[in-house]
Amino acid sequence: MMTSVSSLLANAYSYASANAGHKQSASAKSESVPTSAESAAPETMTPAKAASGSLASAAAAVREKIDAGYAKLGTTGTTRTTADEWDEIGFPDFDRQMLYAVTSNEGGIFTDVEVNAAKNEIANRISDIINTTDPLHQNPVAVNRAIIEFYDAASDDEKASFDWAVTRASAQKSYELSGGTENLSTGNPIIDKLMQAWDQVIARNGNSNDFANMPAYRDALMAWSQANDGARHVDVSA
Repeated sequence: MMTSVSSLLANAYSYASANAGHKQSASAKSESVPTSAESAAPETMTPAKAASGSLASAAAAVREKIDAGYAKLGTTGTTRTTADEWDEIGFPDFDRQMLYAVTSNEGGIFTDVEVNAAKNEIANRISDIINTTDPLHQNPVAVNRAIIEFYDAASDDEKASFDWAVTRASAQKSYELSGGTENLSTGNPIIDKLMQAWDQVIARNGNSNDFANMPAYRDALMAWSQANDGARHVDVSA
């Protein structure tokens, strides 16, 4: 039972291991993207001026850098843009705050393919972590520990998101189930609840598809929403 769930929790490890060294392009994982999203002119999506150091400021900075990359490349990004072209546009140079600004589509100024390209850049960085930490792919404890460090290095804005809490909790549970013994608890009550949700999955001999249906997961989602003053609508009816 535990071995089965451990295997499912290690999806990020196994996927990145299998793809380590193979950069992902936006088109590699994207579904069909509406024509309007593909062809949206970046210059028509200029963000409002924002305070320095804020997520909005990071979004404005990365929007400018992407547009400069497009100008250099001579075209805008589409589902057909290759991994090497996204690299040329500049995604490997973006810091974590800038990547989060894109993946969260801060200000609504990024296209679907740009969001996907940022997510793929994060996946590429995790692949690099795996290659560096465990080149023979035989030490999931070390890899999961390194992936946790990667998530812990996120910006404060990213750490405030529910998605970050989910990935951090899943990485921690994967670390524990793979044999890790170090206490890596963050003290974050949302993550603690999500860890309980994984325990509920294990107790029911479930799989990763059951995670979001666990009572503790829903409790975590509601607690996160309340902590954010209901800033985002949370649907727990599904």
